[in-house]
Formats: sequence, structure tokens, C-alpha cells
Amino acid sequence: MLLCLLILLAIFLLSGSILFIVRKSNSQKNEQLESTLWKIDPAIDVNRISLEDVKLVFAQAEKRLDDTVKTGETISARTMSLMTIMVGILVALCGFFISNWKGWQNITAKDYVTMIGLVYIMALVGYMIKNVLPDNYYVLGSYPRQLMTPNFFAPEVDEKKITIFMYMSEIENYDYRIAKNLRANDARWKRYRYAVIALSFLPAILGLIYMGCDR
Repeated sequence: MLLCLLILLAIFLLSGSILFIVRKSNSQKNEQLESTLWKIDPAIDVNRISLEDVKLVFAQAEKRLDDTVKTGETISARTMSLMTIMVGILVALCGFFISNWKGWQNITAKDYVTMIGLVYIMALVGYMIKNVLPDNYYVLGSYPRQLMTPNFFAPEVDEKKITIFMYMSEIENYDYRIAKNLRANDARWKRYRYAVIALSFLPAILGLIYMGCDR
């Protein structure tokens, strides 16, 4: 029994340490991103930039942003598939536990293993749920109020350059969105991979706990 409790404690301590490291790493990356927002180099001569130039750059930025959005959808789909497997295991463990439960006085090693398995799976589901919940995700397009601003239509702005300046502003905006989505996708991929690894270790963990509880 003591060995069973020690194994369980080690699992929770290891899981907590991994979660802390991952969250701290993601927080540091977000802070770094906020402090290094990309801006178009002021040394670039605007008079040498044509409408076709900014359209080309904007088209490439649009493609990259669309790719990050599709990647996010792929992650959500895979996460849902993995969570479906987890829920299936959870239901099976619940059924086994209910059908074999004979009270605390007659608790067995199998009961302990089943309870630990239930907690383990529920923890994984809770860990993965963030991958499918609504998040601050950036998509294509901008609100009209972000484009129809006085800065673009000030009297001192050359009429021939208004559209170019609007494109340049959107290029900077899209670069920020791409970077944010890439960070979000990276965090979500890591969360997915860690959950797959943790789920694959479940049989071995339960086996070790069973052997420890059975002594």
C-alpha cells in the first residue's frame, strides 16, 4: 500500500513539474513576442514602393496567416479524436469500478488502480480541453473601423499613397497575427504531444501501481 501511494505521489509531482515548465516557457515566449513587434523599416523609401509591391507582400502574408488558421483547425480535430479515446477509456473504467465496487472495507488493488486511472484520464482531459476551447486566435480580414481611420486620410497624406499606406499597415498587422498564431499552434501541438505520450504510458503506470498495491 505504501509503495502504491509513493508511486502515485511521484506521478503527480512529475506531472505538476512538467505543466509548470511548459506554462512558464509559453509565458516567456509571449512576453518576448510582445516586446519584439515587427514594423516596416523606416529606411525604406515609400516613394519607390508601388501598389503592386505591397499587394504582392500582402498576398504572401495572407497565405501564411491562412496556413496558421488551417493548422489550428487540424490541431483541434486531432485533439477531439484523442479526447474521444480518453472519454471511451473513462467510461470503461467507470463501468468496471461500479460493477466491482464492494465498499471501502473490501477495497482491492484493482479498485485502487481503477480510481487512479480515472483521476489520471480526467486530468488528461482537463489538460487537453484548452486545445478545443475558444482562444484569442487571429483570422484573415480586418474590421472596417481598423481601416477607416483619420491617419490614412489626413490632408498631408498624398492621395496616391493612401492605399499603399493602408496595405503597409495591414502587412504589419498580419505579421503580428501570424506570429501570435504560430505561438498558439506551437503550444497546442506541445499539449497534444504530451497528452499522447502520457496516454501511451497509462498501461505501464497502472501496471506498476497494481503491483505496488498488491504487495
